Amino acid sequence: MHSKTLDIQLTPHTGVNLVEQIRQQLIWLITAGQLTPDDTLPAIRHLAEQLGVNLHTVRSAYQKLEEDGLVRTSPGKRAHVLPYDARQLAGIASAQRSHTIGIILPGMSNPFYHEFLRGVDAVERQDQGMIFVCNSNEDPDEGFRYLAKLSARKVDGILAVSQNLGGIACPERGTRPAAAALPMVTVDWPGAEGCSLQIDHESAGWQAGRHLVAHGHLRIGMITFSRQVANVLPVHAGFERALGAGGIPLDPEYIAGVDGFGMEEGALGVRRLLALADPPTAIFCIADTLAFGALQALRAAGLRVPQDIALVSYNNNPYAELVEPPLTTVAVPSYEMGVRAMQMLRQLIAGGMPEERQVLLPTELIIRRSCGCPTAETSRSGNDLTEKEGLP
Repeated sequence: MHSKTLDIQLTPHTGVNLVEQIRQQLIWLITAGQLTPDDTLPAIRHLAEQLGVNLHTVRSAYQKLEEDGLVRTSPGKRAHVLPYDARQLAGIASAQRSHTIGIILPGMSNPFYHEFLRGVDAVERQDQGMIFVCNSNEDPDEGFRYLAKLSARKVDGILAVSQNLGGIACPERGTRPAAAALPMVTVDWPGAEGCSLQIDHESAGWQAGRHLVAHGHLRIGMITFSRQVANVLPVHAGFERALGAGGIPLDPEYIAGVDGFGMEEGALGVRRLLALADPPTAIFCIADTLAFGALQALRAAGLRVPQDIALVSYNNNPYAELVEPPLTTVAVPSYEMGVRAMQMLRQLIAGGMPEERQVLLPTELIIRRSCGCPTAETSRSGNDLTEKEGLP
């Protein structure tokens, strides 16, 4: 165990007493990793002299940290830092409004999240608040670290997107949430506890697979995320169900699992599928960004889309209709998701309870030319095409 010199700055006349200022800054140093488990806090007398306060002020701050479960003081020894659970910080967050919201995303490059953030901002702007956006880089541990940091910064609430951070449970009907509980809404993570907003991923997989089957394809490949995560598995289930309904078993050989959702990974997935003895005649990518990379790799291989190989994707990000050929894709209402998630969070922050604790938003097939449909005009849900071309 060792003690570190701490950078703590006290500001008088802020409305926050000195004990609470010391406590809050020590919590931040713990969540930021500057104080780690088994580090010792400075001796009370030493920190009091450093800050120019009396011994009782520092002693009271240490006692509050011990009550929080973040440090332990043994008789005759200095306080040392304990391991903590990020949700522990959410439980001790102050009930005082800070007019700030934390958003934890798994990545920043996917345009899906840009539209989601626009929806969030449209609602939060009405409250004249500030938004902190954090990138966990697909790392659950990093997500929990941000949860702890945002809690230490006393945000009013958190939106956890496409990851499971163990949201604070929604209250039962007719009850109000505990004042100390930090409101949290989980977005796009099936099976999440508490209040959540979900996408009908299984329907998306079904719509994509059904459309390719309707075009007469018998060898249909899929480029997907290699890890089995909660918001990808339902897409697989819907896609497999659609192929099965068309009498086409989903051959594991035609599933190209990649380690991300970028264009590079999409190109890698295509190269794997083209290396098969009988390559697929159609491919479903579970993200538009994967499909963009797939398009480039198919061109590099001398193949035309859709004449030589059909392509269907998922998300309908703003660039999907700008590539050549424009992508047939299953659209996610990402802007609406941001609006509704923020509205749900604001209800929790106000001490109320959403009418629906778990909301499922629909997806919609947007038909363009990459699937082989003869029209360049966009047709939503495939209804016009179904009637004209005899597709189911």
